[in-house]
Amino acid sequence: MKRMSVTGAFLILAICLIITGCATKPYGHYKDDQMIGLVGSLNERDQIIDFDISEWTKRDERGPGMDDWGASYEARVLPSTKIRNEAGEQLQWADLKLGQKVQINPSKTEEITDTPNELILIPMSEEEILGRMGLFAGGKGSYRTTIVYEKGVKQPYDAEYMEKEAPELFEGGLSFLEYNPNYVLDVKEALDIDKLPMFLVFDTEKLVLKTNKLEEVIAFKSSVEEEAR
Repeated sequence: MKRMSVTGAFLILAICLIITGCATKPYGHYKDDQMIGLVGSLNERDQIIDFDISEWTKRDERGPGMDDWGASYEARVLPSTKIRNEAGEQLQWADLKLGQKVQINPSKTEEITDTPNELILIPMSEEEILGRMGLFAGGKGSYRTTIVYEKGVKQPYDAEYMEKEAPELFEGGLSFLEYNPNYVLDVKEALDIDKLPMFLVFDTEKLVLKTNKLEEVIAFKSSVEEEAR
């Protein structure tokens, strides 16, 4: 009997992994008759909501390239439109927040309309919201830094300054987040932030450092690098 070479075994394993990845439906848990979207913008004057329905639209998609496109849905809220939570409690326009997950009835697979009959606000965990905000690090052992600053003020640092003074922060990712009190999660309350701007450093699961001093973030990143050596 001929034995398969190690190289051949690895090649077959790689092909199997590729096939498995292509066959996977990352958003396959969404249902055709339950259109789910995230509130992207709220126009109170015209009572119009723009939903990001990319994940629901990609429920039957497989393989790479899925992040190259998105889908949106614009809904006009009428006086007859029902807004409620999953428990059935009636809500109002003021209860809608940016980033909120909502079930839109009817779904586009049942009826094509821009005036839905019902909007159901779906509860979201803090972990899910923080993940959707892009605050978590992308891989084990890495740390992502986000600078949260006050709404309507100039961004506290620019990329050129950070590259010169704190290049360590780019390892693991660096981003800026303008505070928005109308977001589904108030980061000031959730993360006990009393002053902005604030540096938030996350690993893949949790907040590991919160400070308004750049030097403390640099020291933390340096200590991590030392431990890794």
